[in-house]
Amino acid sequence: MLQSYLLALTLAGLSAASPAPAPAPAPSPAPVPAPAPAPQVLSSAESIFSSATGAVASALPTILGNWPSLSDIEKKIGVSNGNDLENVSASALLIPSYANFSGDNWNVRFYGLAYKLPNISTSDLDSLIDGLSTNNLNSTQRSLLQNRTQDLASIPIPKANLTALVFANGSAVTNSSGIQLATTDDVGEFDQFVPVPGLGGNTTSVKIVQTGIMNVTGPGNGTVILVPSTGISVVSDIDDVMRITKVYVPNEGLNNSFVQPYVNVPGIPELYEHWNETLPGVAFHYDTTTPVELTRTYVDYLFSNFPVGSLEMRPINITQPSQILEARQNSLLKLFQTFPQRKFVLVGDSSSSTLLSAYPQIAQQFPNQIACIFIRNTSATDPDDKIPYSTKEFKNLPNNTWFFYRTADDLYNLNITGGQCRNDSVPQNVTFSEQGGILGNGSNSATGLMIGRAQYAAAAFGTTFALAISLL
Repeated sequence: MLQSYLLALTLAGLSAASPAPAPAPAPSPAPVPAPAPAPQVLSSAESIFSSATGAVASALPTILGNWPSLSDIEKKIGVSNGNDLENVSASALLIPSYANFSGDNWNVRFYGLAYKLPNISTSDLDSLIDGLSTNNLNSTQRSLLQNRTQDLASIPIPKANLTALVFANGSAVTNSSGIQLATTDDVGEFDQFVPVPGLGGNTTSVKIVQTGIMNVTGPGNGTVILVPSTGISVVSDIDDVMRITKVYVPNEGLNNSFVQPYVNVPGIPELYEHWNETLPGVAFHYDTTTPVELTRTYVDYLFSNFPVGSLEMRPINITQPSQILEARQNSLLKLFQTFPQRKFVLVGDSSSSTLLSAYPQIAQQFPNQIACIFIRNTSATDPDDKIPYSTKEFKNLPNNTWFFYRTADDLYNLNITGGQCRNDSVPQNVTFSEQGGILGNGSNSATGLMIGRAQYAAAAFGTTFALAISLL
């Protein structure tokens, strides 16, 4: 009964999804910390403005608003310790993941969160996000807000013991006792690879299997893509790459995240489906700094508009820019180490300071695994993007491996498997310094840089700056 229920839930969630892509896997070594970026030497005056612009740029792409910490949530819903939730049933979240083939079995990554979800009022849910105005919302917007905030009150279960199930082609491949997972950590999260027999041999294209967690009230079901050992993996940021978020416009970004229907960046669903059909052994891996509590909202959106793939969410209680960068570095490192024979296409945008550091760093660490790095230049196509961004990390990469694009059309006809990452009709204007937004693309002189930073910092120290910093 449980198996049928889990499978039905999973298939229902996937029924509107695009056809699965085709990819490749390998062994699963334990990730090691990626190297930290080298410190930049600045004059004391320049340092002030650099830290201001850097802080805002790092803060905004994390889903705007004064994002509540776990302790904030517990206070708002009146939970002081685990005893307050004794009568609330356990739930589990399985984040869409991936598996690699090694030896005779697939190593399946089980990745998610054990939690309890108290029954709280709609007004309490709305109040969890400081800075989000709920006045004058229509019925559709209020419904979206309630659906997207319902999991914000999730209280993690530390040191939980969970048992997993795996299904393929409608049948269970694990026995009735399931797979005992490692105990969850202090904030209820789990992330481990487990060899699972019965999933067949290595393939040349991606296959999808379903997973479930036993003895929880819900949802407890997920998907895993079996990724071939060779092929191309597309690693894509979500906000302002796949969907229009406008993280660089605080109030608009907040509304686009919680009260407005999600809107695709024009041409990107068609581009990703084109890659899904044409790139050899392609697999898709989606990455976001959005907190784990919004996983289900993102899964519903992603798999209704893009090829099925894996998903990386921001861990609980990660708040500082350095922690967010480290989390992104570690998720990339895990992928590159798990699939050493695959080539990677990395897709991001210029409003994400973490990716502008993480992508070049992983490319220098694994140069033979990089196919292309594509960065959407949001400031070139959206006049609302006033945030300067730094391209200095790209200076040490081969020019033919990275490309700052404007629209999906700039990428559509590139021969990625043949090593073509550039569309020569699109000017790059990369200064290998801070540029874009207020600074423009050519203002890298000391005077211009200081004036640009001063103007931006002065503007940022209003509501925008306070909102962004409090969010982190």
